[in-house]
Amino acid sequence: MRMINAKTILCACMLFFVWFHIFPGRAHAAAGLRIEPAIIEEGVEPGQVYSSVIKATNLDEVTHTFYIVRRDIRELSPEGQPLFAKEGEKTEFEMSSWINAPKTPIVIKAGETKEIPFSITVPVGASAGGHFGGLFLSMSAPKLDNTGVGVGYQVGTIINLRIAGEILEEAKIREFSTDKAIHGSSNVNFVIGVENLGNVLIRPRGLLEITDFWGRKLPIIRVNDTGNAVLPGGMREFETTWDGGTFDFGRYQVVMSLVYGKEGRQTISDTLSFWILPLNIILPVVGGVLALIVLVLLAMQYHIKKRVKELRMATQGSSYGKRLGPTDSDILRRGKRESPSSLALIAIALLLFTFLFLTVLFFFFA
Repeated sequence: MRMINAKTILCACMLFFVWFHIFPGRAHAAAGLRIEPAIIEEGVEPGQVYSSVIKATNLDEVTHTFYIVRRDIRELSPEGQPLFAKEGEKTEFEMSSWINAPKTPIVIKAGETKEIPFSITVPVGASAGGHFGGLFLSMSAPKLDNTGVGVGYQVGTIINLRIAGEILEEAKIREFSTDKAIHGSSNVNFVIGVENLGNVLIRPRGLLEITDFWGRKLPIIRVNDTGNAVLPGGMREFETTWDGGTFDFGRYQVVMSLVYGKEGRQTISDTLSFWILPLNIILPVVGGVLALIVLVLLAMQYHIKKRVKELRMATQGSSYGKRLGPTDSDILRRGKRESPSSLALIAIALLLFTFLFLTVLFFFFA
């Protein structure tokens, strides 16, 4: 009976663990929230009041209470995610203190969409250029973390204000490279690093034009077609890949042209070259040529030895050979003189071909 009771208690504990850990949704409802729009980009004047609304939809089956949180964006991560400033941190383009939004909790029922009005009062002395921030809904009361990463926030709207005044749109290419200089196949990864030297957000996008060894233009590759942004003072890397044909070979020239700024009026460009050297084709060819040369040399050596042996036997069987007794070195020299010259010509031709082939490879790919 004690054994049965112990097993019963153990099974009950396991069921309790499975219920609350494998199926946590029955104990705690996870928040599902959608906010529209995801991004607001507007041009405003100093002293202007900009008003708008965001739409929040509760995607869960239960009612939730949300709190509005305002944050400044200090930079973007390499993946393009906004990194938020700490409380009171100056970013040179902060704007969260300009946002006027409801301070009371917002209750949204299951499946309900609620409009949340807000306004942004731009100070008269606001600096010209871009100012960036975010308006978020959180299930917990507002509390700024110390890391500036925005841990615990649900979803929100990113706000990009372009304050009129002395606008500087300037960018520079800091990196334009491939993952390696010589490629074994036509699968090439390009890395483009763009630095924003201006005071407004930019979205550089453009084209890569590739020309092969014969001067033929290959299909154009697009860069940053999704319009990812670079904040003022920041740098961001964009990656793209080119997949060519099966028999690509030789030196390739790449010209990159990017546009940015209002209506794409600013341009930046750069060039590079790379090589495609299909070693899976070249190495077997070179190996085959070298193997053929070795076989020819072995055949020549075998033929010479055979000829020397025949001469030795013929000489020993003659009366002249018995009287004079020629040495092995004399016989060897005679064998060499009498060996076919065609084999030597073939060996020399193969050596010259190999030398020229390797010279061409060195010239194109060194």
